[in-house]
Amino acid sequence: MRTLYTEDQIAGRLATLGEKIVEDLGTEFVLIPILTGGFVFGADLARAINRAGGDCFIDTLHLASYGDKHTSSGVVKLLKDLTKPIEGKTVLLADDVLDSGRSLYFAAKLLEERGAASVKIAVAVDKQTGRAEPVHADYAAFTAGPDDFLVGYGMDDAGQKRGLPFIGAL
Repeated sequence: MRTLYTEDQIAGRLATLGEKIVEDLGTEFVLIPILTGGFVFGADLARAINRAGGDCFIDTLHLASYGDKHTSSGVVKLLKDLTKPIEGKTVLLADDVLDSGRSLYFAAKLLEERGAASVKIAVAVDKQTGRAEPVHADYAAFTAGPDDFLVGYGMDDAGQKRGLPFIGAL
């Protein structure tokens, strides 16, 4: 495994992202980390937003499309829904990685159908690869190549390595 982004690089980049997000979205919006992979990035992003003067309400969506494989199954399943309505709200989705785009496209479309005023996307890593769906990150901490299989900082290898404090590639 090689380290792509260190713990210090992640912390520095998130501070900048938090400031940019508050500048763009204001101080009140709904932050929705996508579980399971987006929980680490989502928690750190929430703190960065708070340090920048924002105070976001936090809810979660639990989606699955990978299972124990290295590639998406192509089918996104909603495993846990939001706890509050989001009609008329500004929403920021937070996920670990934008790769095929299926999960984030599914989530954004779902929230738009439920009447969110706007839906923005923040990711820890935007993989520079072809997308299966027409989706883009409004905020990306880092980028990675199409052939990098990422682990750490919420990203896993069949459920393992999520807790690594850095972003690595296998």
